[in-house]
Amino acid sequence: MSISPSIRKPISTNQNRTFFYKEIICFLLFFSTVFLLPKYSVAFTSKELSPIKLVATIGGKEGKSRLRQPSSVLVADDGRIFVLDGAVNRVAVFSKTGKFLYNFGSAHLDRPLGMAMDPNGLLYVTDTGNGRIQLFSSSGKHLKQINLPEGKKGTPTEPVDVAVDGKRSILYIVDNNNHRILIYNLKKNSLIKSIGKMGMGEGELRWPFSIAINKKGVVFVVDVVNTTVRTIHPENNWAFKYDVGKWGIQKGEFFRPKGVAINSKGELFVSDSYLGVVQIFEEKGRFLSVLSNSDKTIHYFTTPARLFFDQHDRLYVVEMFANRIAIFEINR
Repeated sequence: MSISPSIRKPISTNQNRTFFYKEIICFLLFFSTVFLLPKYSVAFTSKELSPIKLVATIGGKEGKSRLRQPSSVLVADDGRIFVLDGAVNRVAVFSKTGKFLYNFGSAHLDRPLGMAMDPNGLLYVTDTGNGRIQLFSSSGKHLKQINLPEGKKGTPTEPVDVAVDGKRSILYIVDNNNHRILIYNLKKNSLIKSIGKMGMGEGELRWPFSIAINKKGVVFVVDVVNTTVRTIHPENNWAFKYDVGKWGIQKGEFFRPKGVAINSKGELFVSDSYLGVVQIFEEKGRFLSVLSNSDKTIHYFTTPARLFFDQHDRLYVVEMFANRIAIFEINR
């Protein structure tokens, strides 16, 4: 792991083709949604509905509290709410009551998409546009940058999310562009290994986006185009094992999964940005329920992306195109 300035290389023809392919995939998924969404009428039993109550929203209509396509959220131990406001290259910090406090990062970030906080309150932010990780104190002081290795064919790294396993001193980085997960030893400041490659089979990924870790150290990665959540197991030398969910528009299926978070019970919450729903699974992948309104109808979010649970098991939902963070209590 180096900690020195890096210069991005010009994008090659092959990289342009990769970008074009990604755009085509996104367009086809969006086009298909127009026809599939009207058919999304799934019957749920009362046990398969988890009513939620909106308790607050973060993001004003003007001024410094205004958000512009936020991409990630987390809550510090003292209750401060950190929002990654990627379109304007900043981390915006709010009090636990939702009052804007301060922001930072614009001098060091380019199109950031993901962030994580370690047990010491240090903030790791994906400097996505520059292909590296930036480290800040919780007060916003820039501490260092972590440069990342290119892909096997010289493809620039595109970090889109990070997760810290504080118990094991491991940093996981989702490299969207190279369809892989980079695993770093934080104590030694060194790369342990890189896992994953492009494909649809076991141990393969296609444009992974979000990542979460449970108390056992099991890693859950949202594999967007393969429409599933992959699981990685450090006790087995970080082997891929079972998947959670598959492609579809029925219960337990995804059309465009985006965010993943784990509550205190170890249950897995997964957002579907196109269908606008959040589903709940057991750790091993069995479907449990879908978030709903008090009248037993499915709750539809506005482009739900990343998810986060605070110490009180309140769920924070990044509604990217609504430019807000919605905070819910779950009544189960």
